Amino acid sequence: MKKLVSLLLACCMLLSLSAAFAEEKVELTAFQYALENQNTDFNGLWFFDELEKKTNTHVTFQMVKDADWATNVNLMFAVPDQMPDMIIRHAVDVEEYGVSQGLLLPLDEYLTEEIMPNYVSRLNINNAGDSIPASDGKTYYIGFLMAQNVNHTGTWYVNQKELEKLGKTAPTTIAETTELLRAMKADGIKWPFSASYTQFGPETIWNQFASFGVPENTYYYFIDADNKVQFTCAQDGWRACVEWLHQLYEEELMDPESLTQDSNLWANKVNDGEVGYFCYLRLINTAIKAENVENFKSILPPAADGFKACVSQILEVPEAGAYLTKNCKDPVAALKWIDAQLETETMMVSLNGKVGEQIVLNDEGKYEVIDIPADNGLYQFVPVTMGQFFAPGDYYTSIYQMAPHRVERYEDSKWYAESGVLEPRSFQYLRDLSKLSNEDATEAADIYTELQKLVEESFANFVRNGVTDESWNNFQEQAKAIGSERYIELYQNAYDAYLAK
Repeated sequence: MKKLVSLLLACCMLLSLSAAFAEEKVELTAFQYALENQNTDFNGLWFFDELEKKTNTHVTFQMVKDADWATNVNLMFAVPDQMPDMIIRHAVDVEEYGVSQGLLLPLDEYLTEEIMPNYVSRLNINNAGDSIPASDGKTYYIGFLMAQNVNHTGTWYVNQKELEKLGKTAPTTIAETTELLRAMKADGIKWPFSASYTQFGPETIWNQFASFGVPENTYYYFIDADNKVQFTCAQDGWRACVEWLHQLYEEELMDPESLTQDSNLWANKVNDGEVGYFCYLRLINTAIKAENVENFKSILPPAADGFKACVSQILEVPEAGAYLTKNCKDPVAALKWIDAQLETETMMVSLNGKVGEQIVLNDEGKYEVIDIPADNGLYQFVPVTMGQFFAPGDYYTSIYQMAPHRVERYEDSKWYAESGVLEPRSFQYLRDLSKLSNEDATEAADIYTELQKLVEESFANFVRNGVTDESWNNFQEQAKAIGSERYIELYQNAYDAYLAK
């Protein structure tokens, strides 16, 4: 009897699958983003051959390398009648090609449990889908998200062996930090503090503003506790920070190349034992050598006198997974093909490899990586990060056994959140969730270009030469002349509109 019931259930499942996908094979085309350092052709790739068997949908891929992406996208949209059915895994301008020109297909009517059950079931976890709609409120792409419940970019670190040697505890204030750096210098540490100088990142010098109450992110805006958008460079803490950095520069407590070097040169100095205090993404599985990891420990950002530490907060928001063009021959089949890749095991296979060979389901019911093929061998049979993946933080941690380096970053994020050192609302509410019109976005971008030049030049000058009332006031006036107040106004208007939804 049990065998009969099992047989009937199996038949029902097969019938359901048959009904779910078209009886005749669907033929689709895709404009597929490809990593510059990989030569994989998704046509004939094992993963997509298996997916075709499940969905009865065949996709012909046009592989486009990163260096050629922008040019080929422009050429593709220039001849709308020849556009492919799908555009996969790299961003295109939604406001231009979706909202304005109508070349991208709005997907809202197709985002149903019948067509995309896997995707729809996760959209509201951790508010993962909030940033996806365009300025017209419509959805033009399926998101790609590999979230891990992290909330900030740079964590503060100090050389714990040096602390022990000097008989000191981890600093909690900028005054204590300064004294510690002096003691490190006296003990032979070449550059007690060092950073890199690029756009905002985990080891860049811009993180130091957090100790002075300014969550600098190099977009030069933040949201205060009253939901007002503020200009970072106009804050008292911004001036106080550059004054402190000038002090470190003058006393040779700060690596002067912190104003010019990239992350590779910075990491070399850390690994050579020349640095005692810095910010970074994490310790494990990074540019810091394994034998040096135990020398350092994470700490909370020290606060300057009169200020509360305020670290720039990040949101884990989706990238572009896939778009459908207005030419898509069968939107339902295309979206079912995409959603089939988001079934939990299929999704984990696409990223990590085959079950039993590269991943296993462990005793806790979580997928765990057991082998990583050498020489990027995964790309020979699965799409890795160029496939479809949608896993909000809470969902991902429930299905995936995090590696030690992921656990490290998660624990630091939890600590920073519980300690209240994160900014009230992430700057990404402005960058990613508040939608500017094409006209406003262009105006904001033009202002930003000029602001960036001014800020970077002024910052370097302040650190090297110091700040006077005259130089500070000139900086503020130049920023206003460029349009800093208008820049903030544009984002305030967009943010107000977002809050009103």
